[in-house]
Amino acid sequence: MAPGPDLRIGMAVYDRRANMPGVIRSFAGPVVYLVRPSGHTWQAALIALRPATGRERAQLAGLARLHRQQRPPAGRRT
Repeated sequence: MAPGPDLRIGMAVYDRRANMPGVIRSFAGPVVYLVRPSGHTWQAALIALRPATGRERAQLAGLARLHRQQRPPAGRRT
């Protein structure tokens, strides 16, 4: 099964089974690999996904900002 024409790599989607939004990283048949701004990755069934709402996209953007702020500068990592 190929992904639907409305799903593409880099797109924010909502996984109904995991109850959280993520960004599509890749496809493998009916399996979609997703990632969160924290780096958390998981697999989801293609049929369990829908495009993210504006609020869910804002949630992902907010998480990305938070993780950027919490990460020490490259020269100061321990």
